[in-house]
Amino acid sequence: MNKALTISTLALSIIFSSCDRLSNSTEKIGETAGDMVKGIETGVKKARAINVTYTESLSEKGITNGKVTLKNDKVGTDNLLSIYLIFSKRFKGRVSAKAYDNQGLEMGRSSVKVDAHEGDAGFYDFHFDSRTNIDRDGKIVLE
Repeated sequence: MNKALTISTLALSIIFSSCDRLSNSTEKIGETAGDMVKGIETGVKKARAINVTYTESLSEKGITNGKVTLKNDKVGTDNLLSIYLIFSKRFKGRVSAKAYDNQGLEMGRSSVKVDAHEGDAGFYDFHFDSRTNIDRDGKIVLE
């Protein structure tokens, strides 16, 4: 009886040890798969990011940006650009956006009136002509 109990205890110990190793392996596989998905997601976001640059004169006026989104208006496709502008200086005037395709050809312009104080920030919508389809491999220049 004592030998049977010892053999059973030994068998259970081996089973639990194997289960623990299997659990750790499964956990590591899950972590690796999760990291791969995050990497792919980051790559897709970077590929879909819209390239926004500034003229030197606008940069000197203390304007930078945060999030940039691209939407459709009721008629066009990818012709409504929303940019979160951040102001480190007082700014009152117009900000213009020029859209360029992947060959560097200008394909649209839009501007908005801005009256912002130092430290202000907010979304500003640049509404382009319905025939302007802003490509993600093109660029936007703010001036």
